[in-house]
Amino acid sequence: MAGSPPIVVDKFGGSVLRTPADIAAAVAVVERQRAAGMRPVVVVSAFEGVTDTILGAARVLFPEGASWLRESGHAHDSPFARETDRALATGEALSAALFALGLQARGVPARSFSGAEAGIRTAAAHLGAEVRRVLSRPLRSALNDGLVPVAAGFQGIGRHGELTTLGRGGTDLSAVVLAVALRADRCELFKDVGGVMEADPVLVPGARFLPLVDAAQLELLAELGSEVVHPVAVRRARRGRLRLVVRALDDAAPQTIVRPGVGRGAEEVPGALMLAVDRKERLARISLVGPAGLVPELLPLPASGEGSFDAGPMRVVWAEVPVEQAAAAAQAVHAAFMA
Repeated sequence: MAGSPPIVVDKFGGSVLRTPADIAAAVAVVERQRAAGMRPVVVVSAFEGVTDTILGAARVLFPEGASWLRESGHAHDSPFARETDRALATGEALSAALFALGLQARGVPARSFSGAEAGIRTAAAHLGAEVRRVLSRPLRSALNDGLVPVAAGFQGIGRHGELTTLGRGGTDLSAVVLAVALRADRCELFKDVGGVMEADPVLVPGARFLPLVDAAQLELLAELGSEVVHPVAVRRARRGRLRLVVRALDDAAPQTIVRPGVGRGAEEVPGALMLAVDRKERLARISLVGPAGLVPELLPLPASGEGSFDAGPMRVVWAEVPVEQAAAAAQAVHAAFMA
């Protein structure tokens, strides 16, 4: 509708929703956006730890420990996966209902939606279903009625008519696909760490904040083990030309803008090196990602395996080290090339 206030999709992850008091702080952010003339749409994760608690309960019920729960894309007719999906989805449904209550308590009209009610349609699979399409009408109707829609992330409805979940980190994906379908001005991803850092600050205390990153580089980083943003969510945002913002609840805290593509000339994203660490049972893969001209041929680490590859204008060079050496190795790479 011409002249309509801009839509902003806000995703609040479990790391910023630890308690009901945290919902109150997130509600205040949405209230400020409305006061500034925007039309917010909220997408929420379960409270921190709830999903792991539900998975833990499911594992207890199976004598062999239910190792299949770590796999994704289970067949639509799997009774175990069906019931696990329905259990998992309760975490986000609880957050959405409480968030809507919090908005209503502040005098902001709001309504909670399941993923299916929000229009997310998936493949007929459980525990990691692929989003196939999004029907924007339900949330557009709510916005036109003056409501703030609060959607449960991480879930949708499959072609077989059953509830499905999108896999670990799926609330990022929920927020992005809804934002693209609604043609939102931007999608804001609220994280406890705030914006994007050049490396995991837990492993590399000297890691710096990045005010601007390229979506292709962030997607690569996510695929290589970084958990800042879901890789498929970044890919969908890039394809939909959606502007992402990674930020904290505090409006004054630094934010990172994730641009859909690299610009040209004065608009080009400055070259930056970013570090990902993917830890497995025994080995950790240290990956340095950045413009090809800035990335070395090899990392200066005593590695059990190493290599490199190019992805468009980006290059990745990696080395594998014993997992107990991951922090020291990441700090060494940061000191050599990034500090």
